[in-house]
Amino acid sequence: MAQIARSLAHSGTPRTQLLSIQYLRGLAALSVLVTHALQWPLADMNMVLLKTGRLGVEVFFVISGFIITTIAGDGRINPKQFLVRRAFRIVPAYWAATFLITILAVVIPTQFRTTIPTIEGLIKSLLFIPSLEPKAPLLLLGWSLNFEVFFYVLFASLFFLRSEARTLVLLGIFTLLVGIGQLVPGLSHVEAVYTSPSLIGFSLGTILAQAYRHGLFTRFCARLRWATIVAPGVLLIAFYAVDWNGAEEIALWKHVLMSSTALSIVLFGLNHEATGEMTHVKALKYIGDISYSVYLFHLFSVGAIWAISKRLFDVYQPLVYLSCATLAILAGLATGLVCYQFIEKPFLAGGPKRSRAVPAT
Repeated sequence: MAQIARSLAHSGTPRTQLLSIQYLRGLAALSVLVTHALQWPLADMNMVLLKTGRLGVEVFFVISGFIITTIAGDGRINPKQFLVRRAFRIVPAYWAATFLITILAVVIPTQFRTTIPTIEGLIKSLLFIPSLEPKAPLLLLGWSLNFEVFFYVLFASLFFLRSEARTLVLLGIFTLLVGIGQLVPGLSHVEAVYTSPSLIGFSLGTILAQAYRHGLFTRFCARLRWATIVAPGVLLIAFYAVDWNGAEEIALWKHVLMSSTALSIVLFGLNHEATGEMTHVKALKYIGDISYSVYLFHLFSVGAIWAISKRLFDVYQPLVYLSCATLAILAGLATGLVCYQFIEKPFLAGGPKRSRAVPAT
């Protein structure tokens, strides 16, 4: 989920970003924020909202696979440097959010009925170890960070391979893991998590990165234009038309459909930018910049807005509901902005710098 940039080492040339990736990061974070803001006061799960938020996370996964493969460059990587950079990117903000929810759940437990913090649960949360009992991660959205870290560690373990070989091995490992998850009964919770179809998004992102690295977008962007426009529309219609039959278990083919939809959205953005038609929208780019903080911290402000609103108003009146939801969305963005400026950005600025001419995170 890091932003991608091309930098010329020691040249003093300003860094340029793939705007499409930044825009998509912003839109993915907004989809999760809007989902929670609209779903929060509802007694029953709205499947359209659930799908919208989950698709946003899947877009993040595809982007992550794309970015990590691209920034690693052509050759072998230094696993220690790679993991340290990723840690500076994701750990400080995630730990801050985890400590915050732990403190709030202890101080006002009535507002966190499903979050009962324990020392073991907190430690497992901080170390990205999923657990049912005690609950970990304590932060609701921490489940996606567990997959991110798993991807990073597996990617770093293949440090001795060149880019193309690393992608092929990763695809083989992910295929094997997902196959185990589908065919082997009686898996533990940790085993079930890391053999989940959620690995598919990262896999598709790595394939997309290889196409990008080898210049296929530059060569075929004009020919692919209409296909990249039509495909997301068709896949989105199919994605929302298919019944999930609940939120807990999603059939493999439905997950593949979701991942393919996310891939088509990212492909559309990259191809549109390759044609030179990408317009610079400052506000959307900035939402992309702060998307990680919005993603992690928006639940605190959304929950607070709805907790207060329920005490003061009849939130099930349509106009009141929409007004409160709008306020919750704005509060989520504001919270993300503040946390980006005071938590995420300082650690990014103080983290290790790249010394070679490759894309920078």
